[in-house]
Amino acid sequence: MLGKTLYYDMIAAPSARRVAMKSSASCRILMCAPGTNQYLVFESLFERDCAVVFWSMKTVRSVTAQYGPIEWTDADGVIHEHYADLRVEYENGEVVLYCVRPIGRDRRGILRAVVKSIRNHELKYHAHRIEILTDRVVTKAAVYRAREILSARRLMNSPDCVRLLELLKAKIKPIRAFEIVEEFGDEGRGMIALWNLMGDGLVEHVVKDTSLTFEAVSFVRAARVN
Repeated sequence: MLGKTLYYDMIAAPSARRVAMKSSASCRILMCAPGTNQYLVFESLFERDCAVVFWSMKTVRSVTAQYGPIEWTDADGVIHEHYADLRVEYENGEVVLYCVRPIGRDRRGILRAVVKSIRNHELKYHAHRIEILTDRVVTKAAVYRAREILSARRLMNSPDCVRLLELLKAKIKPIRAFEIVEEFGDEGRGMIALWNLMGDGLVEHVVKDTSLTFEAVSFVRAARVN
């Protein structure tokens, strides 16, 4: 708008562990936290995808990576150090540590044993909860949804959101996304408003199988008020 290009220096977000940028087993991902110039270093694509899902949630205040060290004791009484992949702070003040692993990557139960030891002995010094997060929870559909919400959030127009929500509230039954956008009158602005409303929890994707990706033919409705 000013006719000038502005550049921001990227700085590393606070992290307890320095991650090697090369690995024979996985890649390393650098990504800025939305709305900041701080970048996080992730040890895998799936770890990055989990962070994207958390960033898209309105209930999340902050996400950091490589949190620790946290001490845990094995069956022989030997003390080790562990680093949680993600530390998520929610708007209600709850802090949760997540150990991120695709399903099937902990067949021997080593990570489960680590998490159990931390829960029993060290958790109160670091967070309210510690969980193992797999792709059974963070599905490809959830990642796609999160990316679209984050993209739409940068372009949010509040009057568009209000008008689209009023159109949906007037519907007795769920309606396909492309149909409500056509009624809105502008496909681009309508879809941006729709993604923002879904990100804010004001519109629901009506589907029995939550692993299904949202598409233009998907059904939506205004969120039900309890």
